[in-house]
Amino acid sequence: MAEDERTARLGRRRPIRAAAALALVLALAAIDAAAAAADPSVPPPGIDVGLDAGADGGAEAGVEVGLDGAGVAADLEAGVTVTPGGDRDQTRGTVPVGPRQVFVGDWETGDFRQWEVCQSALTNGGCGRVGRGNRAMAIVDAPGARQGDHAARFTVRRGDKPDFGGGERSEVQSSAAGALVHEGDERWYEWSVQYPQEFPNPSGGWFIILQWHSASGSPPLAVNISNRGTVDIGGDGVRNHPKRTIGPVRRGEWVDYVLHVRFSRNADRGFVEAWENGRQTVPRTARATMVDGENYLKQGIYRDTGPEVSLVQDGLRVTAP
Repeated sequence: MAEDERTARLGRRRPIRAAAALALVLALAAIDAAAAAADPSVPPPGIDVGLDAGADGGAEAGVEVGLDGAGVAADLEAGVTVTPGGDRDQTRGTVPVGPRQVFVGDWETGDFRQWEVCQSALTNGGCGRVGRGNRAMAIVDAPGARQGDHAARFTVRRGDKPDFGGGERSEVQSSAAGALVHEGDERWYEWSVQYPQEFPNPSGGWFIILQWHSASGSPPLAVNISNRGTVDIGGDGVRNHPKRTIGPVRRGEWVDYVLHVRFSRNADRGFVEAWENGRQTVPRTARATMVDGENYLKQGIYRDTGPEVSLVQDGLRVTAP
């Protein structure tokens, strides 16, 4: 899966039926009632529903959920399963991370501009030109986000290879100061992934959802989905590296991850450890995590080949000591 990415670094709404909207409202109302019963001193969020009949007889629903006085708009798309994100701090908050926030790529701008380069079969260039996205990468609004108001859905179809080559991909990339790492740097990466219920086990040679890439070749560190349906810490750019499994692919769920890394070309100095949903599943493991002077960060889907597949990712935050 080796590749040279130096050139790559340059760079209707459809209506839904009223019944679906009402079902969502009833579910949210039940949650609100339970929360109020548990703690009457905390007022539940308010819910406003608007239904508009379309010219084709369908109904378009807009749902407004007030959280602590702030409005969170939800545009529900027909044909897309929406899994409400909930409160990620219930699981992430138990994991100690670095005190300094150095990079955020959590989509809360409502577009892709937190990242520098967007790469897919449709584009290879500045993310500012992508806006809210296209069929390969698109912003997802609450309640389909894990935290805040927005997340990002990455989709890859068979044959989705950019002009510069390599595998099939839909990825974002950053070499910003907080996303770029050098020898001896220590970082904590927090992010969340929603796996669709119908997510198939990969069938190709690799399937990467987060990677730290060197100037050329395969990434020295990556989070992969294996053909067995496990989420693993790998990185074929480092020979004879130990692979560790963070957990299974939890279909139909949001999963919160924390990865703690020390970056080094020396296997005695570098290490990784990981948490899934607040529980440590990979103890500190010594390994090399670099092959040259620096690694830049990429998120999305990068794979060998396979059928069409999508993932939603959200809330990426990087902290340092």
